[in-house]
Amino acid sequence: MPTTLTARSAPPRAAVVLLGLLLVSLAARLVFSVWEGPFEGSVTAADAARPGYWWMNLYVGGPGYTVSFVATAVFLVLLGRGTVLAWVSALLVGLGGVVFGLVITAEVLPFVLAVDPAVLPAEQGRDLVDALNGRMDLLLPTILGSMAVIAVGAVLGLLVAWRARTTPPWFPPAALSAVVASQLLPTVPGYLLETAVTAAIGWFGTRVATG
Repeated sequence: MPTTLTARSAPPRAAVVLLGLLLVSLAARLVFSVWEGPFEGSVTAADAARPGYWWMNLYVGGPGYTVSFVATAVFLVLLGRGTVLAWVSALLVGLGGVVFGLVITAEVLPFVLAVDPAVLPAEQGRDLVDALNGRMDLLLPTILGSMAVIAVGAVLGLLVAWRARTTPPWFPPAALSAVVASQLLPTVPGYLLETAVTAAIGWFGTRVATG
């Protein structure tokens, strides 16, 4: 009997733990996004020389995005009751999120090394920063492509959840509208709105798991 109870109660506990990880990762994303500011298509030497720039990307931004997308993927499976389409949406969000988190972290390392006086003299470092910005085309397609994959997966997951009736009927269309609106708002309000939607997905997914 104890073994049976443990097996039955493990998934709900795991969902609660995962919700906690999601909320922590969303907080990390928000802190990082506010600290970094909006990305305008290039990284300046002043940006790369900011104290803690590499460490914020390595330990806050990259992991925050990666963990949040993977956790969201699991909750989309729960909301879709494990259907094939739910798994497809989860794979799109999860794999797209892992690629996005890795690329945005790897992107900044050459810039950090370029402005490090222990690696290059200041003038050569600035020249290298300019050269790196001139080849952003090597990474931007991957960044934008992974964002598109995540968006498609999220839309599919919300539609599957709406069909499975695992959320209030108003939530999927409200979530989609909120995500679109977040792209039109100033940086901080937009991030807050997007964070609220993602947290709500985790909340409703946890409710499904805990019965």
